[in-house]
Amino acid sequence: MLKDFSNLSLKISYDSGKDNVLRDFYIPVLSTANRYDRIAGFFSSSTLAVAARGMEAFIENGGTMRLVTCPRLSSSDVEAMKGSIDSLDSVIYKNFIHSYEDITDKFELDHVKALGWMIANNLLTIKIAVVRNNSGVCNSDEIERLGIMHQKVGVLYDQAGNALSFSGSNNESASGWMANTEEFKVFCSWQGALPYIEADKERFDSFWEGRRFDVEVKDIPEAIKEKLIVESKDFKPEHIATKKYFSTVTDKPKPKQKLELFYYQKNAVDMWQENNRSLLLQMATGTGKTRTAIGCLDKALKDTKHLLVIIACPQVTLSDQWKRDIDSLDIDITHSISLNGNVKNWQTIFNREMLKLKLGQYKHLVVYTTHQICSSAKFLEIITSQKFSSVTKFLIGDEVHGMGADKTRNGLIDEYTYRLGLSATPQRWFDDAGSKLIEEYFGGKSFEFTIHDALTEINPITKKNFLVKFDYEPCFVSLTDNEIEEYKKLTEKIIKSKRYMDDKDTYLQMLRFKRADIEKNAVAKYDELERILDNLGNDISNMIIFVSDAQIDNVVQTLGKRGISTTKFTQEQGTAPMAKYGGLSERDYIISKFKSKDYQVLVAIKCLDEGIDIPSADTAIIMASSTNPREYVQRIGRIIRQAPNKYSARIYDMILEPDYYRLGDDKLAAVERRIFEKEMVRVKDLSQDAANSVTVLTKVYKVLEESKL
Repeated sequence: MLKDFSNLSLKISYDSGKDNVLRDFYIPVLSTANRYDRIAGFFSSSTLAVAARGMEAFIENGGTMRLVTCPRLSSSDVEAMKGSIDSLDSVIYKNFIHSYEDITDKFELDHVKALGWMIANNLLTIKIAVVRNNSGVCNSDEIERLGIMHQKVGVLYDQAGNALSFSGSNNESASGWMANTEEFKVFCSWQGALPYIEADKERFDSFWEGRRFDVEVKDIPEAIKEKLIVESKDFKPEHIATKKYFSTVTDKPKPKQKLELFYYQKNAVDMWQENNRSLLLQMATGTGKTRTAIGCLDKALKDTKHLLVIIACPQVTLSDQWKRDIDSLDIDITHSISLNGNVKNWQTIFNREMLKLKLGQYKHLVVYTTHQICSSAKFLEIITSQKFSSVTKFLIGDEVHGMGADKTRNGLIDEYTYRLGLSATPQRWFDDAGSKLIEEYFGGKSFEFTIHDALTEINPITKKNFLVKFDYEPCFVSLTDNEIEEYKKLTEKIIKSKRYMDDKDTYLQMLRFKRADIEKNAVAKYDELERILDNLGNDISNMIIFVSDAQIDNVVQTLGKRGISTTKFTQEQGTAPMAKYGGLSERDYIISKFKSKDYQVLVAIKCLDEGIDIPSADTAIIMASSTNPREYVQRIGRIIRQAPNKYSARIYDMILEPDYYRLGDDKLAAVERRIFEKEMVRVKDLSQDAANSVTVLTKVYKVLEESKL
């Protein structure tokens, strides 16, 4: 069985102040690796020890290591050399012997001996990097100032063809390394971080191959090699004292939470079981759809061998959130992988892992992926292959309404024995065929737990409602004269086109989109935004403003003029980990800054409608309104989730109030009335569950009366 990095549960960054880097990173990674390239800072015996952490299993793997390190030279050392490196060997050897004789820690001594044993067995090559400037060889203080050896780099490879690298300002010099603070980032090839790995590899190679103008590279002095080999003559790999340090560390891993379900979640799991393990979970955002689905997953894992679980989400961010949620629970998952656009060669990885599952190397395999991937031809080719017919397959589709679209419904295949679809609103807007497909595919039954249920029923743990109460304020605005004229022209064209065009004709659809944009982007909405902000005064934080593409820049500018810290949240933000965001993706970085209140406002375009978990948000301004129940229910759900010190929420909803008299035509007015009636469906839906429902409905009925509807 090939040892594979992707089987490890690795974080994107480590901080020894918070993490046990030996237990959680060095030992598991080196236990899996068979090649290790390392830049390890200043050369000493303790540096060698740190460079070899977790080396026992690495040696057992037949691993080979290349090490680049820099001699620690004092000013007197450099003076004695008189700028030449001819006498460098004797200086390095003297310093090494001095540091070696000072070793008292068995862990450190065993690792130094391990490297000597590796040299003797041709498993390790060490090179010395001599830093130079115009004046000659640099001493240690000069090297520190130049920063040439400051960043430590490690690049590792496994038998399965994966690579990972780590880099950071690791403190390598102290023998009591567990007391030191280390911080470093980790980049994994199977998670789409190959460019960062290649950069670290190039950094190592530039030293190893002597391609740097400021560094001269030479082999480790023969006297040191001989000393290490002699000292290791009685050494055996099992002498490394890792187990002692592994077991005595105080930084224990977080205990996994027991999976506990509320009464209604248990009812949903029971319904899924009774309906041949096929069901739609139609549950309000914030009521635990994910936790309920995990309850179904737990049942399947316990009684099904060779189980493949596909968890398909609309976005990578949501997929990652699923993985975090499941990893935090005491669930018996043998193995899991993530497959998305950030993972290079995901097809190869998927096929390989499926083979392992079929051959019994894994009892279960959980795959975190996206709607796009799981409906792609390459994915379907693997999962429907006859060679995997013996594998029981379970599809969990989150925000499952998205899988009913023309581009993704191919993923709803017969091969899935178990099925579970999740959505607050699984019905597709203006797509009866897609809605029917989803309903039938997931067993023809739904378990419902609505916003009304969540606002009225009590959580037995918190003794609060499952969702926070909210105030709803419909904000009615009107079109300008110019907008009315353009709206009128487009409506006339739509009426004429419908006489001879199919309802789904491209031209007709384009006209409708243009008219909808006039409503969505009405100029008066900016004045209304200013009014809302004025009323809120200094009470602006934890706010999300939902806008259209055309509105976003103007809204950000408006907030900026008021000194309100804000940022855009769109599909443009990346989902791959990046060094400049501390190993987070740009999207996760923005969310973390919002949660910490570094950003007071997120200005969002649609991508926050589905699945993104930001429970701290308590205020929403909806400028780009929608008559699609799925969209407005999702948006409300973002705002009324429970969170610490959150007692209520408020929602401002901008609604275009028609002016029939300015249309000047009964037919046009009739069209406008029908559109307004659809808007009022949303207003009615949202107001009936609002804490201020009586006030809102009074306002709405007044508008309706004035509009003579």
